[in-house]
Amino acid sequence: MPEKNVADEDVKAAIERTDTGDGPGTHNLDDLPESDFAGSAEDDAAGPQATATIPYDRPVEDFIDELSATGHVTHTSYMKTSVTLHHNAGRLSHQGVLDVWTVRPASAHFDVDAAGDVAQYVKVHEYAWAVGNTVGNQSSISIEMANATLAPHWTVAESTWKNAARLAGWLFAEVIGERPSRSNLFYHHKWSATLCAGPYMDRIYDEVLAAAQVAYDYFKDTHPTFRPDAEPVPNERRR
Repeated sequence: MPEKNVADEDVKAAIERTDTGDGPGTHNLDDLPESDFAGSAEDDAAGPQATATIPYDRPVEDFIDELSATGHVTHTSYMKTSVTLHHNAGRLSHQGVLDVWTVRPASAHFDVDAAGDVAQYVKVHEYAWAVGNTVGNQSSISIEMANATLAPHWTVAESTWKNAARLAGWLFAEVIGERPSRSNLFYHHKWSATLCAGPYMDRIYDEVLAAAQVAYDYFKDTHPTFRPDAEPVPNERRR
């Protein structure tokens, strides 16, 4: 069966899932606490940096404007203290993920596909509709991962989870400012009643954490080159 058809079928199945535990985490977004920053993301929504991806050392495909057009994101910035990993509940491409979120009121900051490539949908400090929990959406950066197989095992390819762990290590080094540990690297089910990121990822959590720690140590000791078109990283995080 052509890969495109598989992806299309998985998009349809993912849209129809009702047990994802994602979403904004509150029925009234106006009740969210004020931003941790002096100005919210709405204040700097204009200008060339509004849609810029992070200054990662590998390519990051930019879906920020397209996700924002769905309305399924809250453009208010919060200080992030953790990273949360998810699975797609499907063998989705980056575009397939956007197709799901266009219909379902959900979003996340990043996706890592089957090849290990990264896409960004929400600016790192903003409130993605990701974990179905207000505090979790405020404090955590969410990374989605494509599945290699579907239910019941929901496996994730090594190329996918290792690159998600590497991205998490970068985020801990350059955005959060703490080493990844069991107290700040989570799966989605930490925040709400869902099986995400799936039984396979539960079994290999120690490997994922170790890979994120290796990446953190590398990035912590590497002086990054910040692209002028990249999403700004708070000055207090820069070394």
